[in-house]
Amino acid sequence: MTLDHAARELGLARSTMSRIENAQVSVRPGDVRTLLELYGVHSDDVAALVQVARDARQRGWWQAYSDVLPSWFEVYVGLEHAASEISTFEVALVPGLLQTADYARAVISAELPDASRTEVDRRTELRMKRQRDEARPELSVVLDEAVIRRVVGGPATMRAQLERLVADAEAPGLTLQIVPFGAGAHPSMIGSFSILVFPDEVDPPVVYLESRAGSLYVEGDGAQAYVRIFRTVQAAALSHEASVNLIRESAKTM
Repeated sequence: MTLDHAARELGLARSTMSRIENAQVSVRPGDVRTLLELYGVHSDDVAALVQVARDARQRGWWQAYSDVLPSWFEVYVGLEHAASEISTFEVALVPGLLQTADYARAVISAELPDASRTEVDRRTELRMKRQRDEARPELSVVLDEAVIRRVVGGPATMRAQLERLVADAEAPGLTLQIVPFGAGAHPSMIGSFSILVFPDEVDPPVVYLESRAGSLYVEGDGAQAYVRIFRTVQAAALSHEASVNLIRESAKTM
């Protein structure tokens, strides 16, 4: 049984499967059962090993939010926790790791109009806790100018969000750039993406793409293509300092 075969059976990226085998991320009990069957493990041992997987999953703080954490996003939160660097381009929204609670609540309410207040609060709490993770990675963030112009949650909420971006940008650990409207067309106008880099140099980068239907993980040559796109978008963007000044000016208009 090869790593590639196992990854295909579970519908995972090869790098994600590698991290599961090396105990770098948690694995769902159902996936453990599938793997054990693939590996030919005796049925008498399967139940015990699946329970071990259930117990191990409790070590991730995010497991406390399983009631509002889709399985496809749970994988991402684990990878985010393991990453040393994340490079993100966003066309419409402030990234979750930089959102204020009020902004996050407005976004979640818009995305899930039928969700109860309790669910919205739980999802907001999860997003805020991701920001406080002691293992939070270094961030390189490029935003389309539309992100700082769209008034999400009302003027007061948006102004507070922009002020938060300025404060975060003045602290270590974040490089923030804006692609101005005047920059014209660029390679990533079709959508947002994140590139996750891990501490182990032999562990290749993974690109994360999200949609209403779930998520997609890209690696290998595909991931390198996104790395090149990100560099191109960075080159089209304003400098960190000029971007922060633009955000300040936008906040004054709210």
